[in-house]
Amino acid sequence: MRHGNSSGHIFYPVTLLCIYVLGLIGCAGGDEGSLTITTSSLPDGTVSKSYSAELIGSGGLPPYTWSVTPALPANLSFNTQRGEITGTPVTAGTTTLTFTLLDSLSPPQAVQKTLTLTINPPPGPLSIITISLPNGTVTQAYNQPVQTTGGTPPLTWSIVSGNLPPPLVINPMTGVISGTPTATGTFSFTVQVADSAGQVVTRALSITINLPAPPTITTSSPLPGGTVNQPYSETLTATGGTPPFAWTVSAGSLPTNLTLSMSGTISGSPTNTGTSNFTVKVTDALSQTATKAFSLTISAVLTITTNSPLPNAKVGNSYNTTLQRSGGVAPFTWSVTPALPPNLNLDPSTGVISGTPAAGTAGTSTRTFTVQDSSTSIPQTASKMLSLTINP
Repeated sequence: MRHGNSSGHIFYPVTLLCIYVLGLIGCAGGDEGSLTITTSSLPDGTVSKSYSAELIGSGGLPPYTWSVTPALPANLSFNTQRGEITGTPVTAGTTTLTFTLLDSLSPPQAVQKTLTLTINPPPGPLSIITISLPNGTVTQAYNQPVQTTGGTPPLTWSIVSGNLPPPLVINPMTGVISGTPTATGTFSFTVQVADSAGQVVTRALSITINLPAPPTITTSSPLPGGTVNQPYSETLTATGGTPPFAWTVSAGSLPTNLTLSMSGTISGSPTNTGTSNFTVKVTDALSQTATKAFSLTISAVLTITTNSPLPNAKVGNSYNTTLQRSGGVAPFTWSVTPALPPNLNLDPSTGVISGTPAAGTAGTSTRTFTVQDSSTSIPQTASKMLSLTINP
């Protein structure tokens, strides 16, 4: 509505809203912003446990007035000025509730929001359901929870008598027993758990800590052979046990000028040929041991002993001769440069030259034959020039 005065001017009335808050007076026009219920969910409750939740509104003009439909679960009340739900519920279940918020404008703004309220059954009696704990192994990480049913979280855990295996501890918030045991044996103790409702229960338990499996020497015998006056190196291996390992010769002896290091490497330059038999012992960090017998053969320097010339061949006739060697470490590999005449072949594993010389290959030629052994560190090679005559 508009109004005029005696001077003929037209004016519009302005509505002022004034609020007294904490001793201050504030006045505003009619634009108070949209009224909103900002609460998005209600916390769950538990039968026979005190419950409290507050709905929050914003915008509009305070003070607010709240209402709810349908009625709250039994034994819960709703403060219509503060938007608070309080009480101690007595019935479990889920209720869908519609909350209405009114502000103080004239006419008032109104908004609604539908939320669900779940009341859970009361927890059962607190009980420790773990009746035994698995064994552990010294120097290996252990991690095992003690489990419960019932009770009212949060729970608090402790050891009230006896001792856990050192240096294992129990987590007071989760009941997990963890750590890396350093001693063997069976350790008995009593674990206690208390809930937030005052229930306290205990259970006697024990943990046995065992030694790990002893070491096992996995290197095969006999060991790879060596060559006199040539560098030799071979590292022994073991599984199981608890590193670090210490290696020794417990019986017999290594070839002359070879030694076994504490880390398990046999090395040196042997000075004598022959086969040595000896026993090696490995000891782990927990003084567990394992032994194994070995043999090691030291051979002479690799040499091609076949003399030149090779036996003569004849065109069109079958030919077969075997190259000879001494010393070195089997197996051996043979090769030749340049290639043999057509239809003749050198077997690389046996040193046998065989075949039937083809027509047109008659004559005498010289080639370099090479043999290589299987020494572990630096394979030996030996070469020799041999001549071959093929008759027409």
